[in-house]
Amino acid sequence: MDEIGSMAKMFIDVWKEMLSALWEVLPTAILFCLWLLSAIIILPCVYVASIIYPKWVEWGEGF
Repeated sequence: MDEIGSMAKMFIDVWKEMLSALWEVLPTAILFCLWLLSAIIILPCVYVASIIYPKWVEWGEGF
């Protein structure tokens, strides 16, 4: 029975180490995901504003 208890304690210690390592990386990972999400939203807007909109204005000048 003592062997099972020591294995359980070792298992819990390993999980604690894994979670503490995860908590160190998690804020950076969240910031990276938010940065990536904003890039996915902003870059197409920049494309439209810099390339498509001037062509649209040029096309519509004749009206």
